[in-house]
Amino acid sequence: MNISAMYKEKADLRAFLEIVLSITIVIVFLLFAIKPTALTIISLVQEINKEKETLVTLTQKVNDLQTAGNLLTQNQNFINDIDTAVSSAPAPDAFSEQIEGLSTKDSVQVLGIAIDQVVLVGSTPTLNNTNGLTPLPGGALEMPFSLSISGDYASLINFIKDFENLRMVSKIDTLGITSSLTDKGRVIVAVISGRVPFLGNN
Repeated sequence: MNISAMYKEKADLRAFLEIVLSITIVIVFLLFAIKPTALTIISLVQEINKEKETLVTLTQKVNDLQTAGNLLTQNQNFINDIDTAVSSAPAPDAFSEQIEGLSTKDSVQVLGIAIDQVVLVGSTPTLNNTNGLTPLPGGALEMPFSLSISGDYASLINFIKDFENLRMVSKIDTLGITSSLTDKGRVIVAVISGRVPFLGNN
């Protein structure tokens, strides 16, 4: 059987083979052309989906920032109170002013206020805890103080209660009350030792 001869003699076989070959060539070219295009389209769809997820995340972050900004605006008045409660630097002057105001309010006499060594300007060195006291929470630095006051017992108790609620936070380490008789009568003295936390500038 001579296919070449049959191909030359029969026009319908020739046309059929030419159509089959043409279709095969078209299919091959389509496969090579469509595959990269299809891969590109799939890749673009995946990128679009990722961009949509990123957009959702960014939208959520923008909303969170707007909420935080609104909360900050609403609570702006309390920021100064927070700075007073736990300041970034030691403030012995503010502490003394609060003690003086409290002594006037509770009718007690301030015999003395002592502030231990503290760096007012510059970097605060890290000190080892050699006094045996429990470190303040959060790694806060401390301004040690000692305060002595005198007055009648009820006034001293009121002062101590109010002292615990000062706007400037403090940690009372020791509290002692002594009573003695003098030629002017009975004298009651309270001695408070503690620490005022501050954050430091580092």
